Amino acid sequence: MLGIIRVLTLSDPRDVHRHGELIERQYQIPVVSECIWDQPKGIYDQETEDIAVPKIIEVAKRLEAKGCQAIGISCAADPALAEVRQAVRVPVIGAGSAAAHQAMAMSRKAGVLTILDDAPPLVKQILGDAYVGMKRPDGVRTTLDLQTPEGRKNALEAAKWLKEQGAESIVLCCTGFTTIGFAKELMERLQLPAMDPIMAIGTTASMFLKKQNSLSPDGAAV
Repeated sequence: MLGIIRVLTLSDPRDVHRHGELIERQYQIPVVSECIWDQPKGIYDQETEDIAVPKIIEVAKRLEAKGCQAIGISCAADPALAEVRQAVRVPVIGAGSAAAHQAMAMSRKAGVLTILDDAPPLVKQILGDAYVGMKRPDGVRTTLDLQTPEGRKNALEAAKWLKEQGAESIVLCCTGFTTIGFAKELMERLQLPAMDPIMAIGTTASMFLKKQNSLSPDGAAV
């Protein structure tokens, strides 16, 4: 079972589990989803990330206690990734770093589309010399802005700019892009592969959990 930590506070259980549901549908692995509290706009700068860190750690511990055998942090900035890995005994997957590794596996040059002022440090580290730059869509400051027509339009323009800079793939460094199905749109409209951070968690978790299942003495699902 995979635990997903949402760093955006949501009240509707269907919204909380939206990313987990996508992983379940694509990879046929069970997912438990839980939000951190008191962050209705999620993480969008250093201050909101610092506030979120202890909450993410606490939620991770709860998910481990529920029986999750891997945990995914549903935020492409990978907040608290190192701290959570210290706090729990199961593998912890960061959405941004997982997406960056996928980009490296399939392209020579990658751009980063983000809602932050810069690409997350770990993503830039993974991309190394393949990194061609980052772009923040005009007028987009939080994940909620991506759900507006203007935010989506500006995100597409930002992706076009990255392609012009030589990007052969795009790392989507906000899980809000998953919510609006943006990776598919980039492929259809720009013929540009985009690494969806939530699907990247799903790919990584699926490989690990299915391997664990194959090693289980009684063949029971994990």
